[in-house]
Amino acid sequence: MKIIPVILAGGVGERFWPFSRSSMPKQLLPLISRRSMVEETLERIAPLCARGTKPLIVTSKTIAPVLRKRIPGSIQYDCIAEPVGRNTAPAVAIAAAWIAAGYGDDAVMAVLSADHAISPQNTFLRSVRYAADLAASLDLLVVFGIQPVRPDTGYGYIELGQKLGRLGEIGSFRVKRFVEKPSAEKAKRYLRSKNYLWNSGMFVWKVSVILEEFARYMPSIHDGVGKAAAAGFSKKAIDAFYRACEKESIDYGIMEQSARVAAVKGVFHWDDVGSWESLCRLLPQNANQTVVSGGRSYERECVKTIIANNSKMAVAAIGLSDAVLVVADDAVLAIARDKLPAFKKYLAEIKKHPEFPQTLF
Repeated sequence: MKIIPVILAGGVGERFWPFSRSSMPKQLLPLISRRSMVEETLERIAPLCARGTKPLIVTSKTIAPVLRKRIPGSIQYDCIAEPVGRNTAPAVAIAAAWIAAGYGDDAVMAVLSADHAISPQNTFLRSVRYAADLAASLDLLVVFGIQPVRPDTGYGYIELGQKLGRLGEIGSFRVKRFVEKPSAEKAKRYLRSKNYLWNSGMFVWKVSVILEEFARYMPSIHDGVGKAAAAGFSKKAIDAFYRACEKESIDYGIMEQSARVAAVKGVFHWDDVGSWESLCRLLPQNANQTVVSGGRSYERECVKTIIANNSKMAVAAIGLSDAVLVVADDAVLAIARDKLPAFKKYLAEIKKHPEFPQTLF
């Protein structure tokens, strides 16, 4: 069985502004280690690639040239550059058709993100291989679910149904239903029930099975990737597909519609690294629950504060509480932590500032 990792890397990651911007998207930033997020992802999945297989990165046409420059030449991968963003369903569909053409209909694709923090590697790989066996043997669409550790309202949830099997600590279940991002009260109830998992946005399936489901539930996208495949996935054909296809997520377009969905309960540590708040979960904290990332930083008596500096400037933070201070060479962000969930709203306003050049974004 051939497993082809598909890494979705199309977004800029605006919640990490001012570090992230169109010229330096989040997946190319060394946020939680000395390596970029996409390098971490490629190294993590490298053992899955065997017998002449390579990972496939799906990204935007603006990010693709930056990726090629930043990813070490020793790492082999294929790349599809999207001319416009159309959410995850078109990206998954064209990746499935690409893999079917290159590796055959029985190949298994593992859909992953370029900006997740996952550890330990061996547990994650064991889980992916188990999910691949499950998907291949039963023709199922498999989603990785993560046991909630807090009542988070920022994630979608999966309600588990019938148990399918187990390999050691790794269990699999039918999916009863997908739940949209819940209220705080519902999130607390899901945490207590133990029958709900976070939807990680990572999937495993045979390319033949996912293409069958596209034909059933999103036929226009299925027809479009068929035409792109017939044209050898030329740039012109890929552009034509994206210009014409609908904008939809794989969750809503396929996973919430299909009757062939199962969940594998991930027993590895997982974080989607969605905003500056993530650093408090992923980097060491001092006795005052403060995180300091980067050099040239002086911190004293700050409480529950995040300080990140990748500039050439010296940064001193004294007595801050529940704050975020981010310093880049050309911009500084200071924000209360409780305002982070609404940061994209503020960023939209910041972009309109008459004295802020667009190169900041």
